[in-house]
Amino acid sequence: MNVNGSLQLSRDIDTALLRAFVAVAESGSMTVAARRLNVTQGAVSQRIKRLEDLLQKQLFDRTGQKLDKTIDGEKLLLPAQKLIVLNDEVFALMTAPEFTGVVRFGVPYDIISPFIGPILKSFSGVHPKVNVELETGTSEQLKIMLQKGEIDLCLTTESHTPNGVERLIHNELVWVGGRNGEAYLKNPVPLVVVNENCMFRQPMLRALESMGRGWRINVTRNMDATYAMLSADLGVTAILESTVPAHIEVLSKEAQLPELPVFYINLYTSASGANEAAAELAQHIRDQFSQWRKPPLERVS
Repeated sequence: MNVNGSLQLSRDIDTALLRAFVAVAESGSMTVAARRLNVTQGAVSQRIKRLEDLLQKQLFDRTGQKLDKTIDGEKLLLPAQKLIVLNDEVFALMTAPEFTGVVRFGVPYDIISPFIGPILKSFSGVHPKVNVELETGTSEQLKIMLQKGEIDLCLTTESHTPNGVERLIHNELVWVGGRNGEAYLKNPVPLVVVNENCMFRQPMLRALESMGRGWRINVTRNMDATYAMLSADLGVTAILESTVPAHIEVLSKEAQLPELPVFYINLYTSASGANEAAAELAQHIRDQFSQWRKPPLERVS
């Protein structure tokens, strides 16, 4: 019985060890990881060693200036991130105040998928008595709605992060078209945009102008119509890399279309901060986006 108990105990992984591992894996530095976790560099080093001893695997290659993940480290990263998120969700579920009421959440139509479904599902699991009303529109429209108090918080897709606004992740803007399509070969290039205020319209036009290619524009009413036109090979467009659906193809450099700028997904919250449930959803959004972010989450001052 004691043998089985000790074996079972040896299989339990302290989340503090996983947090240290993930922080080092994402930053490549014990020093940066220590600052992120608000502990000493020695504490981070000790936690990594304890985790390696527990798993009997070397997780980092320590021969260079930067700590690179070994094959075992690469294998551990994604499940470690998932375990940390699950741990935090369980803790929040059992300890968070029982919020009620309505939160009005604005999201640009171009990032509804793949981000918003998992966020709302997870939040609802922790706060089942909060009713989240989802508003969609362009980033500019949502910011105006927030200023007017018509929504409580919103996400935006923008080419920069304004002062005092939270940057969640960056995302490459990529050219897409129908699978095995040839619309990109046409001159002028047929562009498909959701509406006249599409955030990606001007970057596409400026990029095409820079390489001397002409264009013509087809305007649709929603993303479903846009994807239908792309699938029919009636045009090309640009969307965020992480939102490309399976039936649409990212066009390679062989398409000879110009490079596009990086965009950012930003989080705007109400200046009044009066709605506690909205503040809780904002924190939940931050936590969820930490799984997808490329650079560390930062606040631009």
